[in-house]
Amino acid sequence: MHDWNKNKKNVKKALKNNENYLLMGTVNQGDYIQKSQILYVEASECYSWIHVKGDSKFLSSKPIGHYQELFSKKNFSRIHRSYLINSSHLKRYEPRYRLVYLKEEIVLPVSYRKNREISKMIKNQESNTPFKMAV
Repeated sequence: MHDWNKNKKNVKKALKNNENYLLMGTVNQGDYIQKSQILYVEASECYSWIHVKGDSKFLSSKPIGHYQELFSKKNFSRIHRSYLINSSHLKRYEPRYRLVYLKEEIVLPVSYRKNREISKMIKNQESNTPFKMAV
């Protein structure tokens, strides 16, 4: 039993220092989420909902701006004041209606001010990613 607890602590320590995982909760009673599994982050006043694959979501006491800074180098894009998406889960973008379609049948709005920025980002990445831009 003692070896198992020691092993568990070593695994948690390794995950905490790993840039591919995000800790939700406290170190003692938290869950580790793989960042690649995050579909999008949704702002809710001073809190954030982190939506992951499989219709699961986690409530965080941190604002969406915290996650925008945290994920700035990780393929995430702010599309609206309320939404931060993982671009690797983007299926399609409709600039005319300012909508993004993510995997798992999720549709999110793009703000008027972010519309041009998202269009440029998609055009720059269009040849490298599996999503389509609707016309």
